[in-house]
Amino acid sequence: MLVLIVGLVLALALAAWTITAMPGRSHKGPLPPLAASERELASRLRAHVVAIASEEHNVAHPAALERSAVYIEQTLAQIGWKVARQELDAVRNLEVAVPGKGADPRDVLVVGAHYDSARGAVGANDNGSGVAALIELARALRAHPPSGAEIRLVAYVNEEMPWFGTDAMGSLRHARSLARDGRRVRAMLSLETIGYYSDAAGSQRYPAPFSMLYPREGDFIGFVGNFKSRALIRRAVASFRAHAAFPAEGGAFPDIVKDAGRSDHWAYWQQGWPGLMVTDTANFRYPHYHTQADTPDKIDYERTARVVLGVEAVIRDLAASGD
Repeated sequence: MLVLIVGLVLALALAAWTITAMPGRSHKGPLPPLAASERELASRLRAHVVAIASEEHNVAHPAALERSAVYIEQTLAQIGWKVARQELDAVRNLEVAVPGKGADPRDVLVVGAHYDSARGAVGANDNGSGVAALIELARALRAHPPSGAEIRLVAYVNEEMPWFGTDAMGSLRHARSLARDGRRVRAMLSLETIGYYSDAAGSQRYPAPFSMLYPREGDFIGFVGNFKSRALIRRAVASFRAHAAFPAEGGAFPDIVKDAGRSDHWAYWQQGWPGLMVTDTANFRYPHYHTQADTPDKIDYERTARVVLGVEAVIRDLAASGD
């Protein structure tokens, strides 16, 4: 019996280590003051969220969904990118291709965010915050082109129910099109609900039993995926922690933890490619999740700006790295 108990304890410890062990150290203590350029970034993020997600926008509200799509498309074009459309009946994905340099031409790094809101929700944090970040990443990559693999920046439609996991899901259509074209997705990063933070003790919750493994304060950004994406998650967390003075946690969970796959990275898992979700953990922290109270005033734009800059560094590192 003692041997069995010791074996069980060791197995649980190994499982916890596999899920949570990440390189580097998460930032602790006060955040450094924002530079003027970072304050300007926060201001642009606010403007994007207001334009994209001040009203419910999904296929049940087609005019509002179209207004969001037009804003995203026009803003990316104004930055200087050629925006490709992937039509899905009366709606569309919007894609920017950032050319690669010095990498296998089959390789591609995908960074995406869905722009539709859930039914009955305004969707400022879920997922106006993610799309605003995508736009600003497009601006940064235009100003200072990266090296390495080609990068695809994609604004997806139809991530929310009832479309998730169906043929009408925008990211699933995109992943399948890359597979048909013979591309190899080196990594996929889904920017999903990234704008809400709290320093209050107990502000962060988790699906059982993971509350024992992570902080109780919702002041961090999370990098979340499955066991098969563990190497990618570890590289992303290491890069973020090296470049950003902002708390970051990572988790590589077994497939039975369905919450780890609740975003567009799931679509790339279906093709056998690694993917992760960059998130503030959504309903495990955000009190206005999937409600009409998910409005632009709820987002912490200064902390979101810090996250965007850290994710930019992650993207550049992943694009430049080999397999």
